[in-house]
Amino acid sequence: GNKLRVVWGLRVEDFDQLVGSVRQSDPRHVNTRVTDFLPGVNATYKLNGKTNIRLSGSQTVVRPEFRELAPFNFYDFELNAAVTGFPALQRTKITNADLRYEFYPRAGETFNIGGFYKYFQLPIEQFFFQAGGGASSFQFGNPEAAQAVGAELEFRKRLDFLPLLRNFTFQTNLAYIHSRIVVNDSLRGLGVRQDRPLQGQSPYVINAALMYDHQKAGLNATLLFNQIGRRIAFVGNERQNVPDIWEAPRPVMDFQVAKKLVDGKAEIRLNVSDILNRRLYFYQNADGEEAFSKGNDPIRFSRRFGTNINISFGYNF
Repeated sequence: GNKLRVVWGLRVEDFDQLVGSVRQSDPRHVNTRVTDFLPGVNATYKLNGKTNIRLSGSQTVVRPEFRELAPFNFYDFELNAAVTGFPALQRTKITNADLRYEFYPRAGETFNIGGFYKYFQLPIEQFFFQAGGGASSFQFGNPEAAQAVGAELEFRKRLDFLPLLRNFTFQTNLAYIHSRIVVNDSLRGLGVRQDRPLQGQSPYVINAALMYDHQKAGLNATLLFNQIGRRIAFVGNERQNVPDIWEAPRPVMDFQVAKKLVDGKAEIRLNVSDILNRRLYFYQNADGEEAFSKGNDPIRFSRRFGTNINISFGYNF
């Protein structure tokens, strides 16, 4: 009809993965075959020429990597520990639902706000186990389930209401996510903690951009900012009194500027990534506080990526 538009379909995937020996009698033989039926639907209701309400749902899958399945140990120098694959690891099936209000005031501008829900069947996580002789070991596994619920805001606005900023556009994307894991009895018996967020899931995400575009001069530039909330990098072990290893928040800022030359046939571009060059910390939360405290929380390892500067030149014949 004139107001409602529905796009729907079904994706069928037959997945056959072999790791190790091709002989079934060999203990190194790990063969997984799964057929997934993955429906998807997207319904858009048009309130008027500038406003939509969008409802969508889908199912997706996440499959384990070879390294996560292979039954051998390898040494991780950053963790200072052995990492072992788990041959019985299963793929994750995710059910997604999203409700969104979309408003487009004019060309190049948008205001979207919405909520979403995700259900993870057998998510893949990485757990800590204390090996013999005091050595540290990490292994992959499937908790029973996980859920994530959140809200997202997207805003894009041209700043031409001020004469000095007529070529500038501001854009931001903000998300808040609350996730919780459900651990099965076997993992709980091994000491895997249940009352916690899903491994790798941040409670918030901040993205912002200030863009400049002068078409007549052939000049454009973008300043980008990103930060995520603290998240569990590796799941600890309650029975062995080993806290989770967290990844601390870190602001990241990038800059790009490009200038067209020779009647638009050539372009010179400058990229500067990670301008702030803040150190990334992976730590264990000893004091029980949510915020990272460098003086109190033991640091497992840290990284400094450095600021990268790249200049490129292109010409179209």
